Amino acid sequence: MSNGRLYIIGNGFDIFHGVKSRYSDFKDYVEKNDNDLFEALEEYFNSDELWSDFEETLAYIDTDKIVDDASDFLVSYDADDWSDANHHDYQYEVQRAIDAVTVTLKENFTKWILSLDIPNAIKLNLPSSSVYLTFNYTDTLERNYKISPSNVVYIHNKAVDETSTLILGHSRQPTPDNNLDKETDWEYQDVRVTEGNQILDKYFEETYKNTDTIIKEKQDFFRQLSTIEEVFVLGHSISSVDIKYFHVVFNTVRKNSTWTVSYYSDDKKDKLKETLISIGVMADKINLVKLTDL
Repeated sequence: MSNGRLYIIGNGFDIFHGVKSRYSDFKDYVEKNDNDLFEALEEYFNSDELWSDFEETLAYIDTDKIVDDASDFLVSYDADDWSDANHHDYQYEVQRAIDAVTVTLKENFTKWILSLDIPNAIKLNLPSSSVYLTFNYTDTLERNYKISPSNVVYIHNKAVDETSTLILGHSRQPTPDNNLDKETDWEYQDVRVTEGNQILDKYFEETYKNTDTIIKEKQDFFRQLSTIEEVFVLGHSISSVDIKYFHVVFNTVRKNSTWTVSYYSDDKKDKLKETLISIGVMADKINLVKLTDL
């Protein structure tokens, strides 16, 4: 299966090949195609952070803003115009906000990936016999480099059609400590608020990228990396949301493996090197290069 090389592919690889797959491109897509979603994202997230570090920023949704907006629907139990619908209006508004930035967001994200134009550019010498671990949802490796699908693992799944389940999320693991209901005084809290908090807690659970589960599901693939002597990381920032995968790779490949890692700008070099050293890679085994120099 392998010639002793593993290639880890990130979004910078697609961008290098002319694919307009930056999160800023997704922003343009959403603004053009779904203004309601665009306004919800701008309202409930820090806009600058969202469109530069999209996945991590999903962990920092402004729950206070959602609660404040929904509170207009918390009708007092002794209001003259009380109706049974008032039992659920608040929770409905919280759920509506959450659905916009989860269900609708994922639908638009998948459609956007499927709409991306992949220029037929071959810019690198990629061996067809190597193993490829891609974090991208596109089939650039198969399409442009004719890499066999059996040699490519799409760790977060591949966009095939609009029903494809693409894995997208943050690394803020839900715990009892960051649970919105942890300090609830059950005796005094309005049951509608409690149910609203449970909807928000569920948001954090469902948008958490559970890398441990994904690694377990792909353990057969990771086990096969024991013969790898050279690791190439092309166009991946090795961000905190994906760091666990790199731990597993490092712990599985041969101990004296070399790591050739591409960087986009000089100010990112030190961070990349520090991250690799933090997972155990020896400094003298790290080679930082520009994609244009490969």
